[in-house]
Amino acid sequence: MPPWRPLPLRGSQVVLAVVTFVSMAYSGGMNWDVAPHLLDESARYGFLPSDLRDFLLRCRAGLPFAGWLFAILGAHEMGHYIACRRYRIMATWPYFLPLPVFAFGTIGAVIRIRAPIPDRRALFDVALAGPVAGFVVAMAARVAGVWTAETVPAGIEGGGALFVPPLAAGWIADFLRPGETLAINGTLAAAWGGFLITALNLFPAGQLDGGHIAYAVSRRTHRLFSRAAIVLAAGSVVYALSLWQPPMYLLWLGILLWMRDKHPPVWTESVPLGRARTWLAVAALLLFVACFTLLPVRLFD
Repeated sequence: MPPWRPLPLRGSQVVLAVVTFVSMAYSGGMNWDVAPHLLDESARYGFLPSDLRDFLLRCRAGLPFAGWLFAILGAHEMGHYIACRRYRIMATWPYFLPLPVFAFGTIGAVIRIRAPIPDRRALFDVALAGPVAGFVVAMAARVAGVWTAETVPAGIEGGGALFVPPLAAGWIADFLRPGETLAINGTLAAAWGGFLITALNLFPAGQLDGGHIAYAVSRRTHRLFSRAAIVLAAGSVVYALSLWQPPMYLLWLGILLWMRDKHPPVWTESVPLGRARTWLAVAALLLFVACFTLLPVRLFD
């Protein structure tokens, strides 16, 4: 067998990272702007900027959002990457994926693992490292966003959307800014997106991070939890539609139905997970519950 060596960082990955950051900054300035005085009146309406100056102003307004969301995605993927390095599993550096027409300016980031996973312990550690790293940065973003958020004056009413924080983060505003109603800003939006990403990845199904963790426990656990995850996603979609709210998990339900309980075997199936990692698997399930929100977005009149 040839000696193991890490894969190099490619120029295409750097270009994708830069394009994704600019896309997130532009989307942040458009959707999560908290400094409208930075934008020309013509730039505050419509998706396309009127000129280069308007484009740069929108990107400037979205820098807090882009910086935090890029850090959350980067931490998540680097968690996977570092765990792969520990087990000498050949994996690429992160590929960031831009999507300018999307509210977040990206559809996420991925690494490509180009070698078999040696055993259940390695699979578990690689899977868990990403969500934990991303969650830690998302919590930091939540704290920073609460500190910098503007207070909504009492008596202001109107239609809009409420971006519901998960159980893991909802208490932070009550602790740091008790009794205040806070307006969402770019940093809070990035944190909200980070928690949503963590929850989506920890669904214990298929080849998601949560599915890898469930498979590392046992094949039977993976099969049962994959079916439960589909029921949970379907229930959340039905619940949202019954309240005339956006079904945020509809696309994810389709992905879960496509993956179901399919999972490739590890190189050596006989290596036991161990008691400590089994308890960490329970903690990962609790982290999923803490980051999951039945209705992440609620519309109101």
